[in-house]
Amino acid sequence: MGFSTFPVDASSSHLRSLISPVGNLPAELLIEIFAFCAAEDCLAPLTLGAICRFWKSVVDESPRVWQVAVLDDKRSMAASQSQARLWIGRSAPLQFDVKLNVEDADNVLPLLAPFLPVFHRWRQLTITGARQESVCLSDAFSRLDTLNDLSISVSGNEHPDDACRPTFEAYSPLWPNRIAMNIWLTQLPRAELLTPLQFTSLSITDQPPHSTRPDAAAIFGLLESCPQLESFTLSGWMDAEVYGSHVLPVVSLPRLHTMNIRRTTLARVLLSNINAPALSKLYLAYLNNSHRISPEFSERGDSEDEAQDYSQSPWSDQATGMGLRNLIARCNPPIKSLEMDYSDMRTKDFIYVFEHLTELEDFLITASDMSNTVIRLLKPYDEAALAANPHAASTSEGSHDDLCLSPAPSLSVRLPHLRNFELYNCHRISGDAIVETLMHRVKYTDRFTPKDTLEEVVISDCEQCGLQHQDVLIKEIGSRFRTY
Repeated sequence: MGFSTFPVDASSSHLRSLISPVGNLPAELLIEIFAFCAAEDCLAPLTLGAICRFWKSVVDESPRVWQVAVLDDKRSMAASQSQARLWIGRSAPLQFDVKLNVEDADNVLPLLAPFLPVFHRWRQLTITGARQESVCLSDAFSRLDTLNDLSISVSGNEHPDDACRPTFEAYSPLWPNRIAMNIWLTQLPRAELLTPLQFTSLSITDQPPHSTRPDAAAIFGLLESCPQLESFTLSGWMDAEVYGSHVLPVVSLPRLHTMNIRRTTLARVLLSNINAPALSKLYLAYLNNSHRISPEFSERGDSEDEAQDYSQSPWSDQATGMGLRNLIARCNPPIKSLEMDYSDMRTKDFIYVFEHLTELEDFLITASDMSNTVIRLLKPYDEAALAANPHAASTSEGSHDDLCLSPAPSLSVRLPHLRNFELYNCHRISGDAIVETLMHRVKYTDRFTPKDTLEEVVISDCEQCGLQHQDVLIKEIGSRFRTY
């Protein structure tokens, strides 16, 4: 076979005629084509921008091309988060879609984290893989809605029963413009996987089947990622072993005003390592535990309780009391409301707490083993006598009637702003001690500090406080006393 040749016109006009027609398309059409490609290929904008300078200019200056962010957990989390930030910036000010394909549902929160500060720009969220969900956020929520609440459920089960709930939902019918984010994990994410989160409310719940061990370091890593927190709730991890708690960093939460700790052996760890100078409400529930909580601590105050009062849960009493001591010593929070529901302390811890929580207004305690010694701490006392003989002054059963009626009282009261006092199922306190304490306190505060006297007293289901004691209290303090 022979070869033949033919002449080629090398003029510039002829070469231009050989260029692909796409090169002659106006930028407006290129943008639509590029946007279509971007919806199919997660990295298409980067690929198209590498073709030539003109295309790069079109891609970089066209938010329309960046309106679909497609992420998965096959790449490193750092790479995916960098991609998210790039897409967020390049798509502004337009709305955008977020598509996640996750092999591990634990990666949903780290992948979504960069998008949360621009929640109002989301159009559609689609999650495939280990979790299946698709929601049109632009239809479900308005620009007036706020995303402030994060609820995390941790379970050893990869498919917990409540995982059918949407990732984003209305917080409550009472809060129509408040949106909550729900996340289901088998373990909490490592701190280095999270970008700063702007949530003001965080709830972490350990659900059955429980995770293998409490991960205090991961909890504190998550708290560090939420510096704007105003409310924090932790529930779960009733494990006797608290690993590495003595090396945890102190987390500063300057805006935290409400903390709720429930059903956990991590109470001491949490209270001892949180700096919350604005904390005003503290709720401790179901912390009593009869088994020993390790490892051993050797902080000031860990010595045995000198009062030697009986307790059904001495180890958790010590843990709760020491946690509160450390919290108060670190930041002296202005706690106004303290509720202890099936949560207790040693007598020495009650003494410390009552002497330092000078702003406390509401105190409620349920199922405490507190003794007469503790209840009598709320009587008026003579500071000079206490300084001379602390034990005698703290536990004195004598009457202060004369001092209460003197024109120039020399007495003080612990919890000087206490207005609401409630005892439920406290069976070791005698009715006589309750009556004696409340009578002396009310008589003193009614006369000398009427703005800070008791306004409501509830004594309910306390075995040793009988009808005769209740009758005395009703007679002396009237409608302020209730029994339910």
